[in-house]
Amino acid sequence: MISKDIILEFVALTLVFLAALFGNVTLFYVVGTNRNLRTRGNVFILNLAAADLLVAVVNLPITMTTVLADKWILGKTVCQISGFITLLTFVASCMALSMININRYHAIMQWQSYKKTYTKRKCLLYVGITWAITIVLSIPPFFGWARFDYDPGQSYCFAEWKASKSYTIFMIAACLCGPLSIMTYCYVRINLYDKKFALGITSSPNESENTRNTDPIACFKKRKKRLTRTILTLIFVFGVCWSPFALIMIAQVFFNAHVPRYVDFGSLVLGYLNSFLNVIVYNATNRKIREKFKQALQIAICKKPRVKYRIDPSSLSTGQFL
Repeated sequence: MISKDIILEFVALTLVFLAALFGNVTLFYVVGTNRNLRTRGNVFILNLAAADLLVAVVNLPITMTTVLADKWILGKTVCQISGFITLLTFVASCMALSMININRYHAIMQWQSYKKTYTKRKCLLYVGITWAITIVLSIPPFFGWARFDYDPGQSYCFAEWKASKSYTIFMIAACLCGPLSIMTYCYVRINLYDKKFALGITSSPNESENTRNTDPIACFKKRKKRLTRTILTLIFVFGVCWSPFALIMIAQVFFNAHVPRYVDFGSLVLGYLNSFLNVIVYNATNRKIREKFKQALQIAICKKPRVKYRIDPSSLSTGQFL
């Protein structure tokens, strides 16, 4: 007889799985089928979405199976692979957030050379380097520095932090403190640059004829707000979702704290939920993505999307529209 707690846990994981899978697949579809969304900055957004999609496709189904069985039934080899992929996706999310932040930093601080620094090939290279670093950070348990093992408190395989406190400290420094330091540095520098620009020390980051006759300070601030809004929201959501998980892990490893099952497992579900909430952030902070998402949803439910027409004043006499 399956207990009520198991049913509730399984239902919670199923809802997160469906939401994360649908949201991230739709995001790839929306960006891939709309040329104006295939920008340099969105390459790094998709990099984070790839990590989220990996969580939905691999991590969640395995955890759902384990919760339903109320024990690990997939064998030691699968536990090792699952533990590695789970750690990999967590580290990948941290690294992807750092890369998004660095990209936004260059878009504002080094706007003159941005297009040369972020060509299509270089963007793919940066993504490749990010994943290479992620693999290097996640692979040590295979070689004896900590180990991958089943965690009954959270019904999944992950790094057994108690097996090596040195690896735990290293991962906290590399995957939490490191990215947080990078994000903080970039944000502070952007704000200092904003103040200098407002004082007239730097020139406008956009010298097109469309903005030469506008207020350059207002133009810059609008651009800065647009570029930083998404990353700041992503960082906040990531912190809210994963902080309980990290704090519980630290309490268990360094203070031998006993954590109730519902708290321990709930922190994992909240961390998994981050894979879906990132999609919500993209929609909330990017109007173009939000509009294309609405069109995709309308198509999915067999409704014809609304087409917006722009009227050319010069064509009113002929009744033609653009």
